Amino acid sequence: MKNGLWNRVQHGGGGRTRRRAARIGWGLLLAGLAVAVGGLPAPSRAATEAQDKGRILLRMQALPMPTDMRPEALVARQIVREFNAQFPQYKIERFTFPELEGMGQDQGPLMAITTGVPPLGIYVNFRQSSTYVNHGFLVPLEVLVARLQSANPLVREADAKGRWLADPTEEEVAAALEAIRERVPPSAWEVVYRRADTDRSGVPKGHHVWAMPYDSLVKALLYRKDVFSEAGLDPERPPRTWDEMLDYSRRIRALPGKFGFVYATGVNVSYSVYSFMVANGVRYMAQDETGRWRATFNTPAAAETIYYLLELTRGQFETADGQTLTGTAFAPLGGGREMGLKWNQGEIGMQFSSLSFERGMNLNPALTGIAPVPNAPSGLTANEMNARMMGVFSGASPEQQLGVMRYIWFLTGDRAEEIRVRTFVEEGYGEYLRPKSLERFGYDDILRRIPPAWRETMETALASGVPEPYGRNTQLIYQYVSDPINWALERPELLNLPREDALARIQEQLDAAAVRVDKFMLGELTPEEWRTRRLAGGTLLFLIIAIFVTAIGIVWRAFARNERALGDAPAFSKVRVAYFMNMPCLLLVLITAYLPLILGVPLALFDFQLVLESRFVGLDNFATILYDARFWASMGRTFYYVLLVLGLGFWPPILVAILLDEVPTDGLKYFFRTIFYLPTIVSGIIMVFLWRQFYEPSEAGFLNQIIMSVNYLGPTGGTILKLVLLGSWLSMVLFILACAVKLEDLTWPVRGAVAIFALVLLGVTFWPLVRAFRGPDELVIAAQGLDPALVSGWTGLRAYVADFFGPFNVKPLGWIEDPGMAMVCVVIPMVWASAGPGCIIYLAALKTVPEDLIEAAVIDGAGLIQRISYITLPRVKFLIMIQLMGAAIGAFKGGTNFIMVMTGGGPSGATRNMGLDIFQRAWMELKFSEGAAMGWVLGAIVIILTCQHLLRMSRAAFTTAGQAEAAKQNG
Repeated sequence: MKNGLWNRVQHGGGGRTRRRAARIGWGLLLAGLAVAVGGLPAPSRAATEAQDKGRILLRMQALPMPTDMRPEALVARQIVREFNAQFPQYKIERFTFPELEGMGQDQGPLMAITTGVPPLGIYVNFRQSSTYVNHGFLVPLEVLVARLQSANPLVREADAKGRWLADPTEEEVAAALEAIRERVPPSAWEVVYRRADTDRSGVPKGHHVWAMPYDSLVKALLYRKDVFSEAGLDPERPPRTWDEMLDYSRRIRALPGKFGFVYATGVNVSYSVYSFMVANGVRYMAQDETGRWRATFNTPAAAETIYYLLELTRGQFETADGQTLTGTAFAPLGGGREMGLKWNQGEIGMQFSSLSFERGMNLNPALTGIAPVPNAPSGLTANEMNARMMGVFSGASPEQQLGVMRYIWFLTGDRAEEIRVRTFVEEGYGEYLRPKSLERFGYDDILRRIPPAWRETMETALASGVPEPYGRNTQLIYQYVSDPINWALERPELLNLPREDALARIQEQLDAAAVRVDKFMLGELTPEEWRTRRLAGGTLLFLIIAIFVTAIGIVWRAFARNERALGDAPAFSKVRVAYFMNMPCLLLVLITAYLPLILGVPLALFDFQLVLESRFVGLDNFATILYDARFWASMGRTFYYVLLVLGLGFWPPILVAILLDEVPTDGLKYFFRTIFYLPTIVSGIIMVFLWRQFYEPSEAGFLNQIIMSVNYLGPTGGTILKLVLLGSWLSMVLFILACAVKLEDLTWPVRGAVAIFALVLLGVTFWPLVRAFRGPDELVIAAQGLDPALVSGWTGLRAYVADFFGPFNVKPLGWIEDPGMAMVCVVIPMVWASAGPGCIIYLAALKTVPEDLIEAAVIDGAGLIQRISYITLPRVKFLIMIQLMGAAIGAFKGGTNFIMVMTGGGPSGATRNMGLDIFQRAWMELKFSEGAAMGWVLGAIVIILTCQHLLRMSRAAFTTAGQAEAAKQNG
């Protein structure tokens, strides 16, 4: 074997270090948002001391916080101590990086790699393993193990340029591979040992070991023994089949306030029910004979599984006392904390949960039972299997790579296993460990105390485990598979159709979803499809460039005309001081804003890589986003967010300012100004924490307690309050419509936009009446055998109106955990915090309204509405329009930071606007180029608004009070 072979495998050839440094420089420019959110972690004192002492620093993921006292944290610290005692030349340091709400556990290492401070020992899970491998982040481990085990010391040494002096032999690599296989669970080997799903240069070809598992995770069925007993079930006999599980769930559901099963629906429902799918033989993805990944979930078994979920969640059944109930499962949209809360309160009978039999579990065996996933009707059984794995970062130096590999080998070895077993036994968790481990280290007394059912579950789960999807782009597979599942769950009428017809309808949805996976997620397109997409992408790029060039030209000409109208410019000698004073600010803006923008523009035309070589792809990124449903969904949510910001947040400062201007005494004016301005001085962190507490979705939540208090009003009080609220709402809508008619000083486009907004609100108000008149759709009527005359037309309308009169029956709202309400809930705190500063600006503008006009109007009998409509608003119209354009531009550009910390884009992507989508694609999915292309589109939208804003500003004439008075007299 030639000396340079493994150098190319692990380093990619000469000059790669310099290219990587250049690419990390690009990454630093892209890291602006990360710095703004949490800053970059400074080198710790421990790291500095380690370098001073000549020890090799190893930054490792998956190490506990120093204050963590859980048994697994004690185990990890003891393993590190013994490793350091055995290998004192290394200094292990815990990897840290700022974490962002809702971004997942992969956010920290991916952002750290981009910013040049990566972990050297990388935590890898099945789902993200393909991303790490295909981007060249991981080193083949069998080569490093061969270097450690080789008798030739030269294979462990490198020159000054980081190139190995020698390579292990093929026999040594084969022996190392066999030694690794002995430490890997058989069901995880296909994930651990595989080839990369890319042809990029720099990624090693062929099959390699990319990471090693140090802890196995399996899905099992947890059940509450107390709930089983209350339902008359044997707490020592969990359900063995799907039919038994459905029967158990129905018997538990018959209890007041209980649910038989729990799982999360929404965009990731396919992950929640993955164990059901694999138990019935369904696999989401698989490789064909050519090694390409394909969608494989569109099978009859998948349709049967979805139909079973529909029965479990939406099926009607009769209890023993003759009561008819619907659904046995608690299936909240997006999941959330309420699932855990109900489980802990004993309101849920069964759930799937990931268990680690190698780290111990914090379960009470007297309260909670463990069972294998029930058998499917076909008799098959299986469960999801995952593992915590550790890999070696390819950008580490040769000495660091060997050090990390030594730690991984120690972590997965016998001594670490002995430490793990001993610590858990001493902490009282020995009964939750794998029986083979207890038997191996002589804990026979604990082994005898393990319930036989638990032992059976452990061995069955490990033997029948099916790996979580791990192929190309698997971080998106759950969203695609969730579409047909959600489609079925939203149509309980399918249960009233013949079973074959319902399965056929579900199969159609599965087939359509599989086509979308192959085309959009995996990018398996024909040359003709690529040509069509590139043509569309080229058209989009041409439009973007045309918009930028045209907007800049229009603005330039507008300001040039103003400059000519003002006459000759003053000599430079008279204004040079002003130029010099502005230079620092101009330089700062150029460096922090325009330079990253200019350097980031070409990203959209490349397939940008952090470690590997970037390549020019032309229009492909624009073509990809144009045919990406997620891009259009993000754009739609962006416009929705802008409409909410303007509709809910723009007019309150104007209204507050007008009302404050009408306050008669100065003392009250100062008091109310202080009250409205106070939210502005509240720290952003405190505001987020405060409103997240307000939005608690349980019945004990602050806002839920307030709105649920109307349930105590009774029929009469409830009807009166409903009428008052409806009247107030209609009055506001009609007032907005009247403003569009009466404010004649406004331009027709603005008046038209206000009128359309009022009509939209009016349509939303009366839409439920239209739906009641139309009645259910034809599928519901046919499935349930309903008479259309009794559920639609005037009969349906009368039934809806009759329900309006009577008491309230308000249920707890999900707020930010409800996809339908989340965006509104995000905007409300922003409105609350921004009303104060906005009203101060309008208060200053209202001072310019002549008092004599107001006094004359009062003498003539004009009321408040007339004075506002015909005197106040026309006088501040220009400021309102300038603020409106500025607010629209700010809404398109902003909101990302607040949404990120408030919801992280959830639930189920309901608050993911374009800014957040760009961030997640770049930092979480490493699709920097697609994010740059989306940034071009967003920039084109913003530049249109900015052009209009600057044109309006160019027509403004700023004068002093004396100049205005003189102009008035001359006029």
